[in-house]
Amino acid sequence: MITLEEITSRLMDRKNYDFSVVKDTWEPVRADHYVLPVLNITESKAKGAEAKLKTKLSKVLAFIDSVKHKRFKTGCTIMPISVTNKDNLAIWDNEKGVSRAIAYMIEIGLISVECDRYQFGAYYEKDNKSKTYRYYKENEDKVKAYCAARDIEMYIVQNKVYDMDELQGVHTEIDRSKVRFASRLRLIRPVELSKDEFKKQLTLCLYENYPGLRFHIMKANEINKTYYRDYPEFRIRFQPNFTWADNGLYVSGIGIRATNEMISLKKDKRAELLKAYGFTLEKDINASVPRMTLSLNSGHWIDESEDIYGLIFQAMEPGKAFSSEMRESIKKLHMRAYFDSTEKQTGHHTWLSMDQKNIDRQDVCNTMTAFREAIIKAEGGKLYGSDIFYVESCVYLMTLYDLLTSGHKVWQVYDCFYSTGAEDDELFKYMVSSSVKLNFEAFLRDYWNRR
Repeated sequence: MITLEEITSRLMDRKNYDFSVVKDTWEPVRADHYVLPVLNITESKAKGAEAKLKTKLSKVLAFIDSVKHKRFKTGCTIMPISVTNKDNLAIWDNEKGVSRAIAYMIEIGLISVECDRYQFGAYYEKDNKSKTYRYYKENEDKVKAYCAARDIEMYIVQNKVYDMDELQGVHTEIDRSKVRFASRLRLIRPVELSKDEFKKQLTLCLYENYPGLRFHIMKANEINKTYYRDYPEFRIRFQPNFTWADNGLYVSGIGIRATNEMISLKKDKRAELLKAYGFTLEKDINASVPRMTLSLNSGHWIDESEDIYGLIFQAMEPGKAFSSEMRESIKKLHMRAYFDSTEKQTGHHTWLSMDQKNIDRQDVCNTMTAFREAIIKAEGGKLYGSDIFYVESCVYLMTLYDLLTSGHKVWQVYDCFYSTGAEDDELFKYMVSSSVKLNFEAFLRDYWNRR
């Protein structure tokens, strides 16, 4: 049987799969030669026009802030601007709103179209909904100066929170009990409801099925308003994400995870950012997803001294020596095995992502089946799928809140916390670990066990 180490060594970068249509990268490129458009912000004396202009420009300022770590610091940057990007949707609500905003930014001269066709990263070509644009730093500066002279402030993106009283108006065709965080759903949209209204009603159902969800969304907004007002790049986005199928006929998946604009920064950019903000302290939670899973199944927080990857290995290869190579393989393959819904699917998807020369598909499926069974056994008998990111987000959100209210400047990236301060690294790690334990057990008691 093929080993996990060999599977890991043969995994290929997704963009190199033979069956993938994606050949482009989203990375920005500097334009060495360009003609700067004239900045053209049209004013009107018509009734209500001034307020509309301020609203438009305040959202343009929010967009400018969202790309400041993507565009080059000077000159012209060629980059994609996607109508499906979560940051853009958070500013303009929906894809039509983003499309109108892109047209407006072209109109005023902040951007111009570079290419009408661009593959942004979706598996199917039809799902790539981005074009490349030229973004002009000189005109960014002019837009900001124009707004500053007229007291136009940047639009503050907040997570939407609905009133629980609206739950009474949920459409009768929606089976509330089936509205969960999951990747395999079939929630059919009633013909009377728009996509936006359907999402709203599904969100209300999620409030009912996950008692802590609404509270933690409001807590994210409190953090954003109180501690990140001057640091929009760190503001937390914590909203359900909906996957649509058959042109909006039904929702096939709902996910959630606390994120911010800086989550996707590459290693070199992240190091640059840490230095710029003076983040010298760092703590990440060891084996976060498997630890959260075992903790849920155990009914209490499992201390980080417990080697969960070691438990998985012993469940798979009892009595054998646990090498560092095997540890890295388990870490790399864990999420793949955890989130695919069946053993057969796990093995097949893994095989597709490998260099397949002289590799038997069934052999890979057999190894991945044994691996998934070992994960289930080592992590307490039950896996939680998409729910685990909800639990993780709530626990770490409250840990972030504890650190911020204690006077620390903190940036959170999933299960990792960065901070400035006089404490040494060991003390900061202890503070984070202690807070995570307390917040997990409070979440378990106050919310998870009430479902």
